Amino acid sequence: MAHWKKALVIANGPLPSRRRIAGWLDEETLIVCADGGANRARARALIPHLVIGDLDSITPGTAAALAGVETIRVEDQENTDLEKVLDYLLAHGITAAVVLGATGRRPDHTLANFSILAKYHSRLDLLFVDSWCRMEIIDRPVQLDLAPGTTLSMLPLGRCEGVTTHGLAYPLVHQVLEPGVRESISNRVSKSPVEISLTVGKLLLFIVDKK
Repeated sequence: MAHWKKALVIANGPLPSRRRIAGWLDEETLIVCADGGANRARARALIPHLVIGDLDSITPGTAAALAGVETIRVEDQENTDLEKVLDYLLAHGITAAVVLGATGRRPDHTLANFSILAKYHSRLDLLFVDSWCRMEIIDRPVQLDLAPGTTLSMLPLGRCEGVTTHGLAYPLVHQVLEPGVRESISNRVSKSPVEISLTVGKLLLFIVDKK
């Protein structure tokens, strides 16, 4: 595993187009499927390096097509297949990952995966990607190189204080965002770089790539 610097993780939700996926692939990227994500990878003509999970979702056709791919069965039911993959990456010194297929289908799974994003982001440089958005956690000052006109949203995961932005059409200055109280939806980039900071809490940032 020493030569892998980052990972592309394929979960069991709908995947972006093959063209969009290609932007996250290179020779330094380990492709790992989280259980049923192997079915999704096969549908996109992607051959993973590794499949990890309790293996209760892989179809017989996928199992046959990926017979030569290393498979690791982890029976632990206290965590999800996505968490099993992220734990494996951390154990093998990989600290950056893009996750596909973490949104869509069932909203309970999507919300649970956002919780996993918040849980692991301090240990992994972790990004979720789907057909429309890139998603990450913000809990410290960041600068983002985004084209003017780009749409972004910030959803608070708990109470967030001191939220301040620069470079957005609708700036926030030491604001409080909180679930059920206030969010920041469909703001637009007016100039780059965009600066986002907060003093307390975690924001779930959505950068919209497709209208």
